[in-house]
Amino acid sequence: MQILSPPDEQELARLVAARRELLDLARNLAELEAGMREALERVPSAWRASARNLVHYIALRQHDLRQLQVELAGLGLSSLGRSESCVQSSLRQVMQRLDEALVLRGAPGLAPSEQPAETPNEAGAREAAESLLHQHTREILGPRPADRHVYIMVTAPPAAEADRAWMERLLCAGMNVLRINCAHEGPSEWQRLLTALAEAKQATQRECRVLMDLAGPKIRTGSIGGGRHIATWKPQKDELGAVQTPARVLIRRASAPEHEPDKAELVLDDAAFATLQAGDELSFRDARDKRCRLALREIQPDTLVCSSKRRGYVLEQVTVRVARRGKRIAKLALQVRGGEGGFIDVRAGDELILSARQGSSRGPKRDATGRVLKRGVVCCTLPAALALLDVGQRVLFDDGKIETVVKKAKKRQNAYLLTVLRTQKSTSKLRAEKGINLPDTITKIPALTDEDRRALGFVAEHADAVSLSFVKSPDDVRTLHAELDRLGRPNIGVVLKIETRAGFENLPRILLESLQRPPLAVMIARGDLAVEVGFERLAELQEEILWLCEACHVPAIWATQVLDTLARTGSPSRAEVTDAAASVAAECVMLNKGPFVDQAVLALSDILRRMEKHRYKKRSLFRRLRVSTFGEHGA
Repeated sequence: MQILSPPDEQELARLVAARRELLDLARNLAELEAGMREALERVPSAWRASARNLVHYIALRQHDLRQLQVELAGLGLSSLGRSESCVQSSLRQVMQRLDEALVLRGAPGLAPSEQPAETPNEAGAREAAESLLHQHTREILGPRPADRHVYIMVTAPPAAEADRAWMERLLCAGMNVLRINCAHEGPSEWQRLLTALAEAKQATQRECRVLMDLAGPKIRTGSIGGGRHIATWKPQKDELGAVQTPARVLIRRASAPEHEPDKAELVLDDAAFATLQAGDELSFRDARDKRCRLALREIQPDTLVCSSKRRGYVLEQVTVRVARRGKRIAKLALQVRGGEGGFIDVRAGDELILSARQGSSRGPKRDATGRVLKRGVVCCTLPAALALLDVGQRVLFDDGKIETVVKKAKKRQNAYLLTVLRTQKSTSKLRAEKGINLPDTITKIPALTDEDRRALGFVAEHADAVSLSFVKSPDDVRTLHAELDRLGRPNIGVVLKIETRAGFENLPRILLESLQRPPLAVMIARGDLAVEVGFERLAELQEEILWLCEACHVPAIWATQVLDTLARTGSPSRAEVTDAAASVAAECVMLNKGPFVDQAVLALSDILRRMEKHRYKKRSLFRRLRVSTFGEHGA
């Protein structure tokens, strides 16, 4: 006969206390779900389980669970550290294990009110939750890639560059989603991108979805008086200075819309544009009085594609000699459009005036020692964004390179006196069309602008999904849904770009509103988000967004500067390779444009395939390691 040893009273007390705390958590889940019943009922039945789990996760995370997690782990139980996808089932499973442990230790029976409502199958619940996430991912991003579960999205360059050959290279490299940025070009160029993609898909027999990205409200610095327009280019060279890849130089027809207004581009008037032929050579002396030659390789409807083996600079305008088959045939005026060259010099300790009035910005006047005699003025392209700006709030310029704080707010003059707290360099150059961030200010600017509404007609007709930039509240989502209803496309996929402090803080409410109209995804726009919340907090917020997305079984898109150096230069940095490896925690990873973006897609695809063997969401996966053992007898 086996004699059971008396239970350890201290361990028994720990078990009872842990179970009591779990029961309190379970009650909180039920209470919040009851309070959100109306909102949950507005979610389609196919997505309601996901919405319920999001509510449960928010209820769970209203508590500091760290000590409870330590206790559960010490008792050999699940610490709830991976409960995002199935919160209620995870809680019940741990309570069941606690009950079994209490019975084994001879604890008295549990009161009926304390017993869990059902015995869960956590493995089955987790499998069902993962199945929902995969299903929702396929609904918005398309069929799963053949050799990995994480998708790759690529931002399209200008239509002049992204021809059928470009599309084929990217599809073969592993692109699954093409992102078209509606902030640049227009419907005619977007149509050319879509046509090139359709032809490439047919040629390669590969799938690719299209996401069209609405620009949203851009708060930027205004034009700067006295600025100069400068266009420049340079070829790729090896370490000995020999040209490896000639520079690609684009010349636009003057009547064509600007590609990117904040970047300089070369233009010819329409009559001169029409006289040129492929094979022509354009020669001139540039702004440094250096000889330059452009070889005209290709003529597109609005763009001449040239190449050059030398670096060149064009300031404002230059006279070009055109030669055809060695014979000079004409002189043309080549001009520079866009790319404002002026700047405001800014130093820590300076005072600046931020103006909500229309006009040109101007730099400060300084004495011989650099002391400001007359303050510089920075104009804002979206004055309404400054309406609630107040004393003590920060204003950041140029992706946070310049940090200022409001010293005085002169509302009647529509002007704000700023003190410069920090600059990236001893003297920073603030140029036109640079971003302005107001991280401490609640702005009433809607996420959907008039320009976005005009673009939506094309987007609703041609895209698989649309992304809403600078979303801050459920109202922004409702406005977009109403526009899509008006356009007869209520079921188009919607991607929420989280790039502001308000967007992050309101994310649970935004998600619950958006779940009423699936399919849905969330893009973690890490560039603007880092500026808004501080770079030191980006990793923390990034993880929290991933958890919230997993809680409602919504795919997350990891975006901004992934393998950026590789895409731009052909060689990655060590830090960005590590960042790319961490992106396996998301369902999709976005790459930006660059001359080597196809190489970046190949590298990212390889990184993701490898990392999928080691990690799924927050879970480490222990495949067999291919490292040396200690030998037969140890070492």
